[in-house]
Amino acid sequence: MKLNDTHQTTGRELDRSDPAFDFLYDPGQACANHDQQGRSPAEPDPDSAIRRPNGTTGRLKRRLPLVAATLLALIALAFGGSQFWNYHQSYESTDDAQVDAPITPISSRINGTIKDLYVEDYQRVKAGQLLVQLDPRGYEVAVERARAQVAQAEADLNSGRQQYAWARARIRQAQARDFQARRNQQRYSTLLRLGVVSQVEYDQYNADAGVQSADVQANQAEAGVALRRIACRQAEVEAAKAHLDQTILNLGYTRIVAPSNGIVGKRSVELGQRVEQGQSLMVLSQVGDLWITANFTETQLERMRGEQAVTLHVDAIGRDFRGHVQSLSEESESLDRLLPPEDATGNYVKAARRFPVPIVFDPSQDLSRLRPGMSVEATVWLK
Repeated sequence: MKLNDTHQTTGRELDRSDPAFDFLYDPGQACANHDQQGRSPAEPDPDSAIRRPNGTTGRLKRRLPLVAATLLALIALAFGGSQFWNYHQSYESTDDAQVDAPITPISSRINGTIKDLYVEDYQRVKAGQLLVQLDPRGYEVAVERARAQVAQAEADLNSGRQQYAWARARIRQAQARDFQARRNQQRYSTLLRLGVVSQVEYDQYNADAGVQSADVQANQAEAGVALRRIACRQAEVEAAKAHLDQTILNLGYTRIVAPSNGIVGKRSVELGQRVEQGQSLMVLSQVGDLWITANFTETQLERMRGEQAVTLHVDAIGRDFRGHVQSLSEESESLDRLLPPEDATGNYVKAARRFPVPIVFDPSQDLSRLRPGMSVEATVWLK
């Protein structure tokens, strides 16, 4: 009896599942095998050591899909991480960028008083549109005076030309008299050798020939003076005409017009104000020629090249635009400051410099809502 009890107790302990080995076999499967053979759970199973490995194989088979799914997830994660890394390395981005445009200062080219103002602050204008009208009355008077000076100079020139013509006529008369006097001198010289006339008569005709010759020379000199006077008066006419042109220009400068399409900045003058030559009146942003200035750190420029595609996100309107890198800057923006950094000082701290990169918009895009100064996020695609 004791031996049987010991055997049954040992069998029950062998059938009892050990939590430490639950992963190797399924106790439920072992009980099912005992029931199929007609044995009670209390009886020992001599073949349990052989059937338990079969239960372990079944459990491993059930876990194979989970292991495979885990491996596939790890592979997908590794591939996705590689793709994300490659994507992250395929661009350089900065939010230190803005829309830029040519800024033209509008100034007065003459002194004057503002008579009319035709634009307001931040108004859109077209090329040739009248912005400011200066009082033109003083310049209109100057134009009339200059025209009178031109007329006077031309009259003096015509008078000089007449004097020159008269001097030329006197030269011809003197030359004719000189020719007659020399012929008489030659004739009386022959008659004197023949003894037909006296020496006194010959001397008279000889002196007359000398007088006529001197008269020709005097008239020629006077004609030369008249000719030079004509040249001087011609120069006076040209100077008077140039002065007239300048006064007409000054009269035109009283109308200050927009040099191109754009947006007027804040005015610095008011109606009735006296302005001086070169004084700034306002500024004009030429919105017809826009570009982006993006400031990248020097470490971002390693793989950046001209003509690379750029995606431009404008914060103000929430839109993306296409562009491309025009060129790379040759110097840091810090060098253009009024007080550039001095790296040779004792308190120098190394900091990444920023270089401005101009970016131009691709054609066939609507840029009408863009304004100079808008913030932009620029993404340069390196591949």
